[in-house]
Amino acid sequence: MISAEDFKLLSHWAFCDRIGANVADPDGTAARRLADAGHLAPGAVTGYWRVTRAGQAARAQYTRAHPVGRRVGGIPL
Repeated sequence: MISAEDFKLLSHWAFCDRIGANVADPDGTAARRLADAGHLAPGAVTGYWRVTRAGQAARAQYTRAHPVGRRVGGIPL
């Protein structure tokens, strides 16, 4: 299962929130790690990532494992 930080970063990219993603991961190492794991793929625009099906499944698994209504990974559910 992904960590809370990974969930937060995937959530930013799921909503094309480049500013939030840059704040969450300023040097880009977490994004590259998630890309190596198959959760992110390069987007159509340079500097953006798109969440893959594996990334969507990882986010869904994380939200199922954590109660709804809590702030998880900085993202209010």
